Amino acid sequence: MPALSFARFSRSQVTKAFALAFVFFSFLGEKAFAAPDWSAIQSALGATGTEMPGNVLRFELYRQDLTVTVNGQPQTPGAVANGFIAFKRAYDGQMFADGSLPAQETEVAALETALRANKHIQITAIGNHVILDSPKLVWVEFEALGDGTDLATSLGTALATIHSPQIGVNVIPGTDNVFDPATILPPKVLKLFDEGFVEQFDDIFAFYLPRPDASSILIGDVRTEAGLGVAQSFYIQVPFSGGSNITLDVDFALRPEEVQPVEDTLRAGGFTITSQRSHYLHDTPHLQFVHATASGDGFTLGDSLFSAIQIIRADARLH
Repeated sequence: MPALSFARFSRSQVTKAFALAFVFFSFLGEKAFAAPDWSAIQSALGATGTEMPGNVLRFELYRQDLTVTVNGQPQTPGAVANGFIAFKRAYDGQMFADGSLPAQETEVAALETALRANKHIQITAIGNHVILDSPKLVWVEFEALGDGTDLATSLGTALATIHSPQIGVNVIPGTDNVFDPATILPPKVLKLFDEGFVEQFDDIFAFYLPRPDASSILIGDVRTEAGLGVAQSFYIQVPFSGGSNITLDVDFALRPEEVQPVEDTLRAGGFTITSQRSHYLHDTPHLQFVHATASGDGFTLGDSLFSAIQIIRADARLH
C-alpha cells in the first residue's frame, strides 16, 4: 500500500517538514497512550518502528532492492512492494504480532521456512496484492503470540530472506509542507484524517482509518487496532508536476456482507480489484481483505472511496 520524494526538495524544506511533523505528532499525543518498552523488539529488527494509537508498534516494509513494473510501467517501489509488521501487548507478558510480508515468488519457500522455525508464528494467508507486476510479488501474512523479543528475533531472520525491507525506512507521522492534501483529495476525505492515522515513509503518503466497530473485533483474545492492519488503508502517490491526478493502492478490512457492495462501488469509481481473501485464522467476526488500485483525478477517486466507507459505516451500525 503512493509517493512523496524528499529528494526533490532542499535540505531546509525537508528539515522544516520534519519539524512540522513532530509538532503534529505531539498534538496526537494529547489523546495518546502509555507505550511499552519497545527497545528489545526494535533492536532485534534493526529498525525503530512507529508507535501508533492503541499501544501498537508498527514497522513499515518496502522492497528497496527491487525495480518493479506494473503492466510494463515503472513503479515507485514503496507504492507496490510494501508491507508491515506490528506488535501489541497481549496478556501475561506476551506480545501479539502480525504482518504482511512482500516476497518475490522465488523467495516464498525460504520465507515460509524461516517463519515456521518459530512455532508461535502462524502463516495465515499467501497471495498477490497486485496484478501484471514484474517481478511477480506474493504477500505472506502471519499472526503470532509469544515473547516479544523472541518473535522479533525470528521475524528479523525471516525478513532477511526478503532483503530486510524494514531497515532504512524513515517514517514521519502526520503531513508536512511538502504538499497540500487539499489539492488532491475532496474535503470530506480530508476530514477523515482526524479519525485515523497519517504518516509518510520515504516516498509514501499513507492513511489508516479504523473500522467504526474496531473495538468489537478480536484476533484470538487480542482487540484489534488500525496499526495491526485491521483498517481501511490508503497508500497515495502524489504528482509533483502539479494537478490532482494520483495513484491509489487501497486495502479494505470488510465483514463478509460488505465485500460485494464495496467492490461494486470501487469498480464503478474506476478501481481495479486485485485481490480478495482473509488475512487471519482467529479473527472474530471474520473479515475479508479487499485490495484495489486506481490512477486518476484524486477528487473523483476520493468520492468513490468515501462512498465505500459509508457502506462500511452503515453496516457497522447494525452490529
